[in-house]
Amino acid sequence: MVVEELRARIMKLDNEIDLQRKLLKKLERERSLAQGQLNAVLDPMARLPLEISSEIFLQSLAPSACEVQHVPIVLLNICNAWTEIAKATAALWTKIAIHFPCGDGLAEVLPIWFQRASNRALSITISLRGPSGGWNHHVSSVLWKHGERLKYLEILHDDDFASRERDGTVDLLGTTSWLPETSLPSLETLVLRCQHRRRMYFASQTFELIRLAPNIIELVFDKIELDFDPDSDLNENLEKLFAPTLRRLIFEDGFEIDYNNDDVLDFLSLPALETLSLRGYCITGETLLDFIERSGAPLQELALGCYNPHSSVSLHQCLRVIPSLTRFTISDDVSRVIPDLVSALADYPSLLPHLCNLTIHTWPDGRSDLSDSSWKALVRALSARRMQFRMVNVALSPPADFLASLRELVLDGVEIYIGSEERNFIAQSP
Repeated sequence: MVVEELRARIMKLDNEIDLQRKLLKKLERERSLAQGQLNAVLDPMARLPLEISSEIFLQSLAPSACEVQHVPIVLLNICNAWTEIAKATAALWTKIAIHFPCGDGLAEVLPIWFQRASNRALSITISLRGPSGGWNHHVSSVLWKHGERLKYLEILHDDDFASRERDGTVDLLGTTSWLPETSLPSLETLVLRCQHRRRMYFASQTFELIRLAPNIIELVFDKIELDFDPDSDLNENLEKLFAPTLRRLIFEDGFEIDYNNDDVLDFLSLPALETLSLRGYCITGETLLDFIERSGAPLQELALGCYNPHSSVSLHQCLRVIPSLTRFTISDDVSRVIPDLVSALADYPSLLPHLCNLTIHTWPDGRSDLSDSSWKALVRALSARRMQFRMVNVALSPPADFLASLRELVLDGVEIYIGSEERNFIAQSP
């Protein structure tokens, strides 16, 4: 009898414990809810409208996609309120950096990331390191499934690692199997960049990638030169590139000028081009003129490296066929093509009638070797055209009489800067 009573008592206590546990869990849930409500009341972020709190989150993003991808993840781990705001802010998830080589796990994360971006355009930076870039084909397959939404694509190559692999041209793609089978219809900006020093990429591979973007607007090469060697197997079937929508073609500055290669212009036809920057090249007049006439583009901004003085076509002959130009920049020895340029601007009002900004970067160790006649022509050109003028890396001040004339123009509202980056001769007191 005692045994049965004890068993019954234990069963009753067990039931009571289960009830108390359920009650405790209920109380813990209610407490957690109340704490969350209290946090929401005390948290100024949670009291803001979603539009404002989302904008605050967006302001925390870094400008570079390489640095931006950790921000949304951090916001998810602050509190429930911030998690909900982050998930509801689609713009937080439109940028991502993908570093190859990587594991297959990223192929499971990408669909979630892109789903949170809703239907917004995507900006993706792909960082390549290791043999053939270390592509993971599971990841790239998921990536290109969302390729129709891709608006900005940057491919960053670890050129230091590439230089340890080989001293010649970098095999950018390694294998073409990572490329999407269809085009990238929304892609507007493509950036190809080497991280540390100038490298060469095969032109055929680069053109293949560009052709996947039928609506491309901007193309940027940073520390990259294209290899057009016809003896290379990869360049065997190289076709010239016709890009009817491209408006901006930029070869970024920051490296020494190549005096032997401006072949890139021979392979391009860009009828919509508005901005062209070739600061890393020594341009021959024949090549430049052929490109301008072949493209027939409404160029507005042009930046050149040095101009080959042995060209049979003068610089101002090339400029004459682009009357739409408003900004022109050239880097050269001030004693070579610059005198002819300023004389032509002074003597021929029909030359570049819309030019409003002229910048001359002289060679870093160069001195002001302009003759008096060239200084006189410069003063006449600036007086007539009233354009903004900069001549940088000039070691010596202009002759006193011309300096006085230039300062008078400045007092009359013309923007003029002549000197080094630290020292402006025009601004100094007489």
